[in-house]
Amino acid sequence: MTASGAGGHLDGHGTRLRGLGALVSGAGSSGEFLGTGAATAVLFAAQGAVTGVLDVSPERAAATCHLIERQGGTGIALTADIADQESVRAAVEKFVAAAGRLDVVVNNTGVTTGEWDQVFAVNAKGAMLVSEAAHPHLVRSPAASVVNVSSIAAIRGFGAGAYAASKGAVLALTTDHAYRWGPDGIRVNCLVPGHLNTPIGSQGGAGARETRRRANLLGTEGTAWDLAWAALFLAGPESRWITGAILPVDAGTTMATGLGMFGRLTQQ
Repeated sequence: MTASGAGGHLDGHGTRLRGLGALVSGAGSSGEFLGTGAATAVLFAAQGAVTGVLDVSPERAAATCHLIERQGGTGIALTADIADQESVRAAVEKFVAAAGRLDVVVNNTGVTTGEWDQVFAVNAKGAMLVSEAAHPHLVRSPAASVVNVSSIAAIRGFGAGAYAASKGAVLALTTDHAYRWGPDGIRVNCLVPGHLNTPIGSQGGAGARETRRRANLLGTEGTAWDLAWAALFLAGPESRWITGAILPVDAGTTMATGLGMFGRLTQQ
């Protein structure tokens, strides 16, 4: 599979999710420069999952399904207002009716700007509604896993206001669902991505992109595929004894202080 402008070629074909049904929210796309949701959906399908592509835009959902089908996978386009309970429930039921099962949920939907209530409705309430709608189906799965996607803005100061607070709520939701749903055999974990080069994180032009590359311990650029592979690990059998985990996918960005990184950021 290719990710033009987002890290080049990645061969993700395999069988780690074969026979499973996976639903990824915020997974729509437009073009080959993929966001984290679209990359995750494409990778999951390449690993054998029947993959639901949930997005507010039917055109974007269909575009990701087209990418999945080009790779020989099976994608199901789903549309919902992520903040509306009935809309989300209907989308989940549509997926289960088509796929026959639901084993994995990736809550990836997110907006970075907007009014406080709107940002919380999409980022925090949306993750809760999808998870709650999926729960009755996940309890029937022998491989049930929920992967939430937060942000380093939830644990470090960025001046991000509502976005940071809403993504902090996703961390808390992860802990609570892991506790409540553990007896049901459902694992719930959370990814905390850093400065990835994605459509939502590519603002500021070439100069800002270079600064983001330098602002981590590895000095390399992260892409949507880095998040997707981490999501695959938490969704797959290798992580069968992991729940309630908060996993940074940030090349060590949150492990250093601003003063410690000053020299690297100002290097010519």
